[in-house]
Amino acid sequence: MFQKPFSFRRRGSDESRQSRFQGATLQSQSPSSSPPDDSIAIQDDHTESTRSVSQISAILHPRNNNSSYFRKKNEPDPGPIGLNIIYAPEHAYKVDIVFIHGLGGTSQRTWSKNENPDLFWPLKFLPLDPVVCLARILTFGYNANFRAAGNVSTSVLDFAKGLLFDLKYAKDEQGKDLNIGNVPLVFVVHSMGGLIVKEAYMQGQNDPEYESIIKAVAAITFLATPHRGTNLAEILNRILRSTVVSNSKQYISDLAKNSFTLQKLNEQFRHVAPRLDIVSFYETQSTSIGLKGARVMILEKDSSVLGYPGETSNALNADHHNVCKYDSPRDPNYILVKNALNSLVSKIISTSTSNKPHLSNRRQSHDLKSLLAITELPDVDYIFFRDQWAQGTNDWLLQDEGYLEWVNSRDSTPFLLWLNGGPATGKSVMSSFIINSLVEQGNPCQYFFIRFGDLKKRKLSLLLRSIAYQIARTVPAFLESILQLEDEAIDFETADSRTIWERIFKSILFNMQDVLPLYWVIDGLDEADDPRALIRFLSDVSLSSIPIRVLLVGRKTSEIEAVFQKIPKLLNSSSLSIEGHLEDLHCYVCQELSTSWPAEVRESVVERILRGAQNNFLVSVEKLCVYHQTVLIRQWVRLAVEKLNLCHTQADIEIALEQLPVGMEALYDRMASSIAQNPSATDRLLASTILQCVTCSLRVLTVGELSQALNVDTSTMLDFQRSIVDLCGGFVVIDNGGNVAMIHQTAREYLLSGNSDRSFCVDKNAAHKHLFLSCMRCVMTIGLRAKVKGNQKPEFLDYAVSSWSSHLISTSLECEQTVEVLNKFLNGNWVLTWIQILAISGQLRVLIQTSKHLSRYSAKQRGSGAARNGDSDYIMKQEVIKSWAVDLVKIVGKFGAILRRNPESIYKLIPPFCPQSSAIFQQFGKMKDKNILVSGLSNEKWDDSLARMSFGFGTYARSILVAGAHIAILVSSGSVVFYDSSIFQEVTASPITHGERVYRMELNSTGTVLATYGYLTTKIWEVSTGKCKLSVQNIQSRPRPLTMLLANTSNKLLVGTDDRRVRSLNLNETTPTWQLVAELEEPELEGHFLNASSYMALNKDGSLIAVAYRGHPLSAWEIDGPVHIGHCWRKREEIARGEVIEAVWHPHYPEVLGLYIEGVVFKWRPYEGETDELATRASRLAISRDGNLFATGDVRGITKVYTTYDFCLIYQLASEDTVLGLAFSPDLRRFYDIRGSYGNAWEPNALMNFAEQRGQEIESRSETASLTPSSSASESGSWRVDSITTLATSPTGRLYCCGTEKGIVHLHDTQRGKLADIYLSKGFLSIEQMSWSKDGRYLCFSDSSKKVIVMSITRNASKSDALVETKAEIPLKNDTNGPILQLLFHPDSSQLLVRCSSTICIVSLMSSSITQSLELDTAESKLIIHPHDPALIVRVGPNAIHILDWNLTERQTYTLEYPQYQTMQFDPESSQDQNTVDRVLITHDKKHMLVQISPLNHQNSKEKMFLYLETPSFSTTTAATTPGIDQDKDPIAIKSPTRSPSSPATTSYSSPRTSQSARGDSHSDPVKPPLLSPQPDPAARPQRDQTQQLSSITTTPTTTIRTITRRTM
Repeated sequence: MFQKPFSFRRRGSDESRQSRFQGATLQSQSPSSSPPDDSIAIQDDHTESTRSVSQISAILHPRNNNSSYFRKKNEPDPGPIGLNIIYAPEHAYKVDIVFIHGLGGTSQRTWSKNENPDLFWPLKFLPLDPVVCLARILTFGYNANFRAAGNVSTSVLDFAKGLLFDLKYAKDEQGKDLNIGNVPLVFVVHSMGGLIVKEAYMQGQNDPEYESIIKAVAAITFLATPHRGTNLAEILNRILRSTVVSNSKQYISDLAKNSFTLQKLNEQFRHVAPRLDIVSFYETQSTSIGLKGARVMILEKDSSVLGYPGETSNALNADHHNVCKYDSPRDPNYILVKNALNSLVSKIISTSTSNKPHLSNRRQSHDLKSLLAITELPDVDYIFFRDQWAQGTNDWLLQDEGYLEWVNSRDSTPFLLWLNGGPATGKSVMSSFIINSLVEQGNPCQYFFIRFGDLKKRKLSLLLRSIAYQIARTVPAFLESILQLEDEAIDFETADSRTIWERIFKSILFNMQDVLPLYWVIDGLDEADDPRALIRFLSDVSLSSIPIRVLLVGRKTSEIEAVFQKIPKLLNSSSLSIEGHLEDLHCYVCQELSTSWPAEVRESVVERILRGAQNNFLVSVEKLCVYHQTVLIRQWVRLAVEKLNLCHTQADIEIALEQLPVGMEALYDRMASSIAQNPSATDRLLASTILQCVTCSLRVLTVGELSQALNVDTSTMLDFQRSIVDLCGGFVVIDNGGNVAMIHQTAREYLLSGNSDRSFCVDKNAAHKHLFLSCMRCVMTIGLRAKVKGNQKPEFLDYAVSSWSSHLISTSLECEQTVEVLNKFLNGNWVLTWIQILAISGQLRVLIQTSKHLSRYSAKQRGSGAARNGDSDYIMKQEVIKSWAVDLVKIVGKFGAILRRNPESIYKLIPPFCPQSSAIFQQFGKMKDKNILVSGLSNEKWDDSLARMSFGFGTYARSILVAGAHIAILVSSGSVVFYDSSIFQEVTASPITHGERVYRMELNSTGTVLATYGYLTTKIWEVSTGKCKLSVQNIQSRPRPLTMLLANTSNKLLVGTDDRRVRSLNLNETTPTWQLVAELEEPELEGHFLNASSYMALNKDGSLIAVAYRGHPLSAWEIDGPVHIGHCWRKREEIARGEVIEAVWHPHYPEVLGLYIEGVVFKWRPYEGETDELATRASRLAISRDGNLFATGDVRGITKVYTTYDFCLIYQLASEDTVLGLAFSPDLRRFYDIRGSYGNAWEPNALMNFAEQRGQEIESRSETASLTPSSSASESGSWRVDSITTLATSPTGRLYCCGTEKGIVHLHDTQRGKLADIYLSKGFLSIEQMSWSKDGRYLCFSDSSKKVIVMSITRNASKSDALVETKAEIPLKNDTNGPILQLLFHPDSSQLLVRCSSTICIVSLMSSSITQSLELDTAESKLIIHPHDPALIVRVGPNAIHILDWNLTERQTYTLEYPQYQTMQFDPESSQDQNTVDRVLITHDKKHMLVQISPLNHQNSKEKMFLYLETPSFSTTTAATTPGIDQDKDPIAIKSPTRSPSSPATTSYSSPRTSQSARGDSHSDPVKPPLLSPQPDPAARPQRDQTQQLSSITTTPTTTIRTITRRTM
C-alpha cells in the first residue's frame, strides 16, 4: 500500500539563498554535522562553561548539537536539512503535512523517542492511520544548534524565509518540483518551529511569489510552542555569552518572555488566524535539566495556547521535549495528536472542493472591511480576557439550565439572554469563556466587547458593523449581499446605528433562509453609550427568519432592567445572575499566594483575602465599568500577597492584613505614593511621561508605539515592558498583545483629577502637549515619504497622523512652542506627506476632523489672552492656521476621489487647481514649484459648488434622483440623463430615452435599475447598458402616477396614481400585468371637498402611503388592508390652506415630512396625531437617506438645510434661478439641485461636519439634538455662471476668445489671462459661433439673432495690449434659413462663409453683402478650407465629401460606403439624415484628416465613429482609373466591438492593407488601394462583400481610411 519512504537534498547553493534573503545565515548542514537530539547526559570532560550550556540546552532540547564534537559513535542520522519527503501515498495525495522541529532539534530526532529510528512516528506510525495515510508527509530541517559558533544575528525571521524558499523551490531526488500549494497544507510544529511557521505565514501574505502556498495553508498543530516566550531564553543567552565555544543568538532572544518580536508576530498573526484550523498542545510536566534531578517548567499553558476563538487546546502528559516523542502507536499522547491530525485531514478532504473558492475570497474580505470601515477586530479584547481565565473556573455555567436553554434551544425562534452580576464578578472573563465554548462546539459565534475606556468601542455603530463583518465571514450569501451595498454609496463609518441596523440586519440578514443559528455575545452592556437603544435594536431579532441567540453581559442597573421589561413577548428572553460564583478569583488568589505555609493557615488567608477584596470594593466599584474590574481586584490582591509573602509568623500575617488599604481611593493613594517615593529622579520622570501618554492617549497604545511617543532611548533598558509596569506603581497593565492600558478608568480619573494634596498626579495640559509634540515629531520625520513608500513607516505613525489635532486643542493656549511647531508643520512639505499617508490608509475624513480642530484652536487663540495685537508674526501664523482649516475640508470634498486613487497627486497635481488665495496653492501650487500651470480658474476662494451639470440649451430638468453612484435627471424631452456622482460626467448609456412623454421616474437603492412611467407605457431599464428590460402598457384609463417605488430588491414596482389606487408590477415575470394592491376609499370630511389625489408618497418598504388632495387634509394609510390611519390637521387651520405639494416618509419611523403650498414645512406622526410646522417659503423638499436632515428650495433660488428632529437650520445657500428639485447624496455630504437647464452639486462644510458628528452616533431621535450646531447656520452664495457657448483660438500668437450665453465676448491671453470684454450684446443674446482669420488679424462671431460681427484685433510690439476695432455688423436674419452653424474666413480675409441649417452663403466683407448662396441637402456636415489648395472648400458629410470653390461651385464629390454594423448605436449607411459630422480636424503636417461622426440627435452618445483620411487624395481633376489598382480590393478597417460598460474606454486602430495589382501591365507595384473617388454610376458599381468592405471608392490619388470606435467620457 505504501511506497518506500525516501528523502533528498535541496538543490542550489547556500550562497544563492543568502543573496536572496539578504544575509540570512541558514547554512545547510550535512548529516554528520547535524545535532544529536534528546540526550540529557553531560560528558565529564567538558569544561565548566560547556557544562552550563549543556545543562540549559537540556531544558529546551536535550543533546541538540550540530558539532561532531558532541556526537557519539554510531549515532543514528539526525535527519537532513531543508524540505524532504519522508512518505508519499501510492496514489495521488490529498494533503501535505510538514513537520518542523524547534530550538536545538533536528528533522528526525525531534520526532523520535530515545533517538530510535523505529520510533520516528511521522514515518512509522502516521501512515498506519486510514485517513492520514492519504497525505504526503514531509520534514523541514534547519540549523537550530545554538551551541555552535555562528552568526549571532540569525533570527526567527531568517528561518521563516528559508522555510518559504524551500516550500517554493525545493525539489525531490529526481529533481522534480514538490508542487507545494497544489493541495491543502498542514503544519505540525514543535517549540520554536511554531514561531517560524507563524512568521513564514505572515511574510508570505504580502509576497505574490508565495501566494499559492499561503492560500493552501489550512491548519497548524502546535506542540508546546512559546507564543509568549519563556523566561529561560535570557538565561541561556547569558550563559552562551560567557563561553568561548559559542555566543548568544538573536533567535534565542526572540524567545524571551513577551519579547518585541513575539508581540509583533502575535499582533499580526491574530488577524489571519481565523482562516486556519489551530490545535495547540501544551506540556504538563516539568523538564529535567540534568542537575541532580532538578526539573523546571519550560512553558506554562498561557504561553503555549494562543487563546483565539475556535482554537482547540489539549494537555499532553509529557515534558517539553517529550510532547513530540512517543513510545508506540498506543501511547496516549500519540493518540491525542494522531486523532487531531485525523480530524484535520478528514475535514480538509471532505471540504476541499467547497473551500477552494473561499480561499480566493480574501479580496472580498478586504473589500468588506473597507466597506464597513472595520479597522480592528474584537479578538484583541477576547484574548485579553481569555488570558485572565483560570483552569476550572466558569464550568458551573455549562450546567446551568438557563444557559443550556439559550444554547441548545431547539425552537427556531430567536432568544435573548441577559447575563448580569455585580461589579468585579468576572463577567468579561466569563464572556470569553462562553465565546470559546461556543466556537469549540462548532456554533457560529459573533461577539463584541464594549469598552468604556475606548470612545469608539462604546458606539453602537461600531458594534453593529463588527457583528455584521463577523457574520459575513461565515455566511457567504450574507457576504455577497453586503458587498452589493457598495453600489448604494452609503458611508457606513459615519452612518448612524439606526441606518446600519435597518439596512444590513433587518433588510438583509433577517430575510435570509437556510442559515444555522447565530450566537451573539455582547459584553459590557452597561458601558455602552446608550444601552436602551441597543436593547431596542436587539428586540427586533424576533422578526428574523433565522434563529439568533443573543447573550448580553453587564451589570444589573435599574435603567437596563426597565428596558428589559418592555421586550416584546414574541421574543424569548430571560436573565441569569452570576452572583455567588467566586471560583475564578479563588483560583487567582491561590496562584498568587505562593507560600509553603500549612494548609489550614493558607486556606484561612485565602478566605480572608477574598472576603477583604469583596468588602473593600463592593461599594467603591459600583461606578466601575466591566473592563479591568478583575484586574483592579487583582491589583489589590497582588499588594496583599506581596506583603503576606514577607511574613514569618502568624502575628505578622495579622498585621499585614490589617494594614491593607481599604477601598479604591486608599489603594490608588498607595500606588501613587510608590511612584513619588522612587529615589531615582530619572525613573520618576520616565514614570510621569509614561502615565502622561497612557492616561491621555485617544486609544490604547502598543509597547512599540509608547516607546516612540516617549522620545527616550529604550534600547538600553533590559526589559522595557517590565520597566513600564514597575515604574508606574501598578497603574498600568500590559496584556499579552503588548497593549499598554490603564488598570481602570477610575485610575485615569484619579491621576487626572488635579488634586494637589495627592503625592502624584498627571498634568492634563502637559500630557496633551507631550503627545502633540510626539505626534509632530513622528509626522515630521526626515525622509518619511520615502519610508512610507518603502513600507518602513514608524510604528507610532498611524496614531500620530490621526490624533495630533485632537491633542492640539487640549494644549495650553499660552504655549508658544505648540504654535511654532504647528506652523512649521503647516508651512512645510510635511503637511502634504501627512495628507498622502491618510489617503493611502483610507482615512481622509481625518482631514475634516483636523479642520474643525484647527478652527477651534484658532478661535480660542483669538479669544484668549494669547492674542497679541499688533504682532504681525503672530497674526501671520494665525492666518496660516485659519487658511489650512478651510483648505483641508475642501481638499476632501473636491479632490477626495482623486486622492483615493492616486495619493501622490497631492504633491503636484492638486495644488495648482486650488484657488489662488488658498494656503495649499500659495505654498505648493505655483509654477516655480510644480510641473503644471493652471490658468483661468474663476474662483479666488473656495466655494461650496462642486460641479455644474448643463443639460443643453432649451432642455429643462423636471426632477432629480440620486442613488448609488448615479445622478438621474428627468428632462423635458422625456429622456433621463445619468451622471457619475464622482466625476460628474454622463455615463456610457446616457441618455435613456423612453420615446414618449414621461410623468415620473424611480431608481432602486443601488442606482442600477430605472423605472419610467410614460403616457402609454411603463418601462424598466438597466442603467449600466441603457437597455430596456421590460415594457408594459399602462392602464387604459391613463391615471397619472403620483408616487413610484422599486421594492423587494427591485423585483416589484409599486405605483400610486391620482385615481386613489396603488398598483404593482412583478418584474420577475416575462410579461407582467398591473395588479391592484390597494384602493383607498377616502371618506369625505364635512366642510372639505374631496377630489382627485394631487400627491402621494410611499414609505421605503411600501407598507405605508400618504395621500394629498387640493381641498382635503392629508391622509395616511396602511396599504395592507388598506387601513386608514388618520388625517393631518393644520395648526392654523382658520387662516391657512391645507394643500400639500410635496411629502416624504421618514426612512426609519412612521413619520411624514411635507410641504404646504404656502411654503410651510410640517412633520406629522400619524399614529400619535402630532404635528410640527416651520414657515420656510419653500416650494421644494427633500430628505436625507437616514432621515436626519431635510432640504428646502424656493423660487428665489435659496436652498436651506435643516435637522429633521428639531427643525434647526444648519446651512443656507443663495443662488440665482428657481429651485426645481433637490436630492441628497447617500453619504449625506452633498446635495444636488436642478434649476432649469442646469443642475448643481454642492458640498458645504456644514454637511461634511454634520456627517462626521453623525458618525459619533445618533442612537435615537432624542439624541439628534446633540448635533445641532451651537453657532448660527453657515451661509453661502453662488450666483449664476455666464456659460461659455463658443470658443476659438487665434492661429497665431497667444490670443483666444470665448462667447457667453449673455452675449459677452471675452478676449484672453494664454499667459496673462483675461484682457478685455470686447463685445456686449444689448439684448443679452447668446453668442453662437466664432472664427478667426488665417492670419489672426480678424475675429468674427454671430449671436442668436443671426447677426454677424467682424472685428480686427492688433497686438502692440510688446504684446501687452490689444487694439480691437469693429469692422462690420452684418444682419442675416432675413437672408438665411435656420440658425447659423458655422463661420469660415477666406484665406485672404476678403470673404466670409456662413453655413446655416439649409444654406451656405458667401458674404463679402468689403460690401457686407451676400454674393453667393447654395441650398443644402443636409445640414449635418462641416466645412474646412482645403488643406492643400486655399481656393477650395471641403465639405465633409456623413456619407459624402464635396469639394467646392469660393463661388460655391461643386468641383468634386466623393461618397463613402459602410458595411452593416450590428454593434453600434447607429447605422452609417442607412440614411445620411440619421448621422451627423461633429468635428473635422487637420493634422499639423496637413497630410491627414480626422472626422468624428455620431448619430443625429444623439451627439451625447458615448460611441463615435472616426474616419482617418489622407488629404492628398482630395482632387478636383476628372476621375480616371489608375492602372495597376484593383477596384475590388479595397482595404478594410473593422470597427472594434462595442465595449461593455464595465470595460475601460479604449481606442483601437486597424492596420491598413496594401494590395498588389497586375491588371493589364507588365509590372506590378504595391500601392495603397483607393478609398475615395468621384462618384461613379451606381449601376456600374461592382458588388462587394459588405461583411468585409468598409469603404470602396476609386480615384486617381489613393487614400487610406480607417475607422475607430470609442466611447468618449
